[in-house]
Amino acid sequence: MHIQEIGVKNAPTIVFLHGGGMSGWVWKKQVEYFKDYHCLVPDLPGHGKSNEPLISLRDCAQKVAELIEKNGHNKVIVVGHSLGAKVAVELLNIKPDIINYAVIASALYRPTKMMLWLHKPWVYRLTVWLVKYKKILELQAKLIFKESSDQQNFIKDAQRLTATDLQKIYGMAYDLKLPSGLSSLKTSVLVIAGAKEPNAMRQSVRNLANAIPHAKGVLVRTVNHTFPWTEADLFNKIIRQWITDIPLESNLIYEA
Repeated sequence: MHIQEIGVKNAPTIVFLHGGGMSGWVWKKQVEYFKDYHCLVPDLPGHGKSNEPLISLRDCAQKVAELIEKNGHNKVIVVGHSLGAKVAVELLNIKPDIINYAVIASALYRPTKMMLWLHKPWVYRLTVWLVKYKKILELQAKLIFKESSDQQNFIKDAQRLTATDLQKIYGMAYDLKLPSGLSSLKTSVLVIAGAKEPNAMRQSVRNLANAIPHAKGVLVRTVNHTFPWTEADLFNKIIRQWITDIPLESNLIYEA
């Protein structure tokens, strides 16, 4: 995997795992904020500058585990969003002893109507055909990102994707089965989503938090699925509170 390694070498390690269809650049505001930590930011297989194909959640998790075992030190924290959050959950399942804290943001474990209607090969073929028109991508990028550099990175990542890539990404994101090994976890896990996300995502927070002994499930007030970058200051504050054992502020969140 392509990896960015940034920050203080001997500080606790934070591994940031991005969502599907994007790559490590999406964590730039987190890397800037956590400059007092040792940050590892991989491009997951099949994404960005990584050359390996996207195979499965288990394969991604194994590669991230190898990254941590090779480059992580002191306290290890894993932060994942969307597809990256699903990878983080699988990582907790297969290698729980190498992670001290985890933040699982917007990991879907409940079915949605959109998933049932749109998770079909022809939909992904149509999507790839549509994104050939740069104007469509530019409009989408402007809806999701404010900064021009982020918009351009989003467009570049989207243009690399094939219909097969999209089907694999969403097949993994829509894998709703909770791993069997979570009930014995000792890791401190924050399961989080935006209060404005679909009901299935809010239910997923409860389901996942209930499956993990030392987990807390919360919803962040007034935000949606894009909050790790659209509300980066808030997201960063919540992460820092969690990994330093500071109580989460009730004006920011409420329990799922």
